[in-house]
Amino acid sequence: MDRGEKRFDTKSLICEKESIEVLNSGTIDFLCYSSGKILKLSSGIVSDKCPKIETINANCNPNNVVGCFRPKGGTEESDDPTIISPYSTSTLNPRPEITWTPVNGATSYKVKVESYEFGWEKIVNQTRLAYPSDEKEFQPGSIYTIYVFAYKDGTAFSYDSTPVNLLSVASQEEIAQNIKRIKELGLPPDETVLDIDAIYASENLLNETIEMLKSQTETATPSRNPTLYRVLGDRYLRAWLPNEAKRQYTKAFEVAKSSNNSKELQKAQEGLKMVKFYNQLPTRRNGAQ
Repeated sequence: MDRGEKRFDTKSLICEKESIEVLNSGTIDFLCYSSGKILKLSSGIVSDKCPKIETINANCNPNNVVGCFRPKGGTEESDDPTIISPYSTSTLNPRPEITWTPVNGATSYKVKVESYEFGWEKIVNQTRLAYPSDEKEFQPGSIYTIYVFAYKDGTAFSYDSTPVNLLSVASQEEIAQNIKRIKELGLPPDETVLDIDAIYASENLLNETIEMLKSQTETATPSRNPTLYRVLGDRYLRAWLPNEAKRQYTKAFEVAKSSNNSKELQKAQEGLKMVKFYNQLPTRRNGAQ
C-alpha cells in the first residue's frame, strides 16, 4: 500500500470525501446514512454515491421561516390540541397510539380517523388513545387522516389533524431486510442503533426511531454516548417537538463536555440554537369543523 492509503475491513466507517478502490474488480455493500439505503460501490468517492446528509428540517431556518410548521408540545394554556404522535406522516405500525397536547377548558376530546376505505371516531377525556382493538387497522400503502377535536360542554371548539401513511408491503420488507443485515454484523449496540436510525429516518419513520433511541438511552445505566442523545434530539426536532429536543440536546451537551467530545459538543450547541429558533415561531389556531 502507498503512503496515505489504508485498508478498510468489514464494519469500517467510511467518511464522505474518502475515495476507495475495491480490489479484483469487486464491489462492496455499504450503508449510506443520508439515504438509509444499502448500496453497492466498486471504486470511487463515497459522496458520489451517497450525497451529504441534509440539516434538520433544512427548509426551516432563521433565513427561511416560510418553510416552517408550528412546533408541537403546547401547554394547558393552549387553545387548540396538537397531535404529538404519530410523530410523522409515515409508520410501520398499523395500529398507532394517538396522543395530543391538552387544551385549556376542554372537557373531552373526539378522535376521528378517516380514509377512503373506512373510518371511526371515539370520545375520550384524556390526551391519548390506544388504537381501538375493535376497529379495522391501517392497510399498507394507504393514507389516513387523524383528527383530534377539543370539546367543551358538548361543543367542539378547536381541532388538529395529520395524515398518516402505512408504508407498502414492499417498503416494509426492504426495511426489515436491511435492518437484519445490520444486526448480523455484530456491531456494538450503540452503533447498531445509530445505523438502524439512518434507515428509519430516511423513510421518515420517526415513531420507530424515537422509540428505539429512547430505549437505548433510558436504561438502568444511562448511556455515556453523546451521539445517541443528540440524534434523539434531532429526531424530536424533526417531529416539531422542540421542548423534547431541548432535553436531549442538553443531555448530549453534558455528556460530550464530560468526555471532551468537541465534535458532539458543537452539534449539541447547534441543536440548542435551533430549539430556541423553533420556540420563537408563531403558532396556528384551528376553529372547529
